[in-house]
Amino acid sequence: MTIFRPADENELKSVYEVFYQNELLDNPHLPLPGDIPPYLSHVLQTGMLYVAEEDGKILAFAGAITRGNISFLTDLFVWPTHQSGQLGKTLLRSVMPQDDLVHCTMSSSDPRALALYIRAGMRPQWPHFALRLEKPMYKRPQAPNVEIIEADPGDPSLVQWDAQISGRLRPVDHQFWVREERAVPVWFRRQGQTVGYGYVRLGAGTLSDPQACTLGPIGASTPEDAAACVLAAVHWAMQQAIVLLIDVPGPHPCLATLLERGFHIVSFDTFVSSAVTPFFDAQCYIASGGDLF
Repeated sequence: MTIFRPADENELKSVYEVFYQNELLDNPHLPLPGDIPPYLSHVLQTGMLYVAEEDGKILAFAGAITRGNISFLTDLFVWPTHQSGQLGKTLLRSVMPQDDLVHCTMSSSDPRALALYIRAGMRPQWPHFALRLEKPMYKRPQAPNVEIIEADPGDPSLVQWDAQISGRLRPVDHQFWVREERAVPVWFRRQGQTVGYGYVRLGAGTLSDPQACTLGPIGASTPEDAAACVLAAVHWAMQQAIVLLIDVPGPHPCLATLLERGFHIVSFDTFVSSAVTPFFDAQCYIASGGDLF
């Protein structure tokens, strides 16, 4: 008999193993899993993390965080030998019950996942591209007239800027990025006026790129400012790390420019949401990544 229940802190290793086994399907040459990603504990402590257990073994898990009226599905993974059953559907209902919240997530390229989310009321909005750059860009000019100023990690103004542009007030996530991912908060200014904000997360690598630097979230007032802020962040971050990662929504104006400057597409997901009107402008916002968006 399969039991669906909230996860415990001491089960995070087993939860992570389910994730790792799924990653191996796409890349059998992955390094060993290593330490448990700290975001799993963050989801457990500040959101919901449910598991499907059978005979003492965790077969699947799902996580979700709610910030304001937005509930974002952070994870939904099933042990490969138990996929195409009802585990994912039941776990999705556990962490995203029928309520008045906006439900959203990043759907993988697996058509079964996308179909599951669509049946749950989330509609495809746009593709979301995971980009990677390995070649240094030191000789690339910084975006014109955009200056980067390091911000105070505890600056409430930055949290408010993020809330306005991303559509969610989420101070606990800002604290997590700084505490666990060595995130450097920055302001983008043009001629003395603040036009955007962002994070350069020096300790937010992946299984494939554990030493990589991840950019995001990055938000700006207008699409024109958004493109300039991203390019300025890339220029600044390349002086801190050799490998850069950034997730870019399809409508964002920086996408083509980043590809022209040497980034390549590693993978792409589909952003799905139950909101009739998007709760953020995809031309002005770069997410923190698939884990917390």
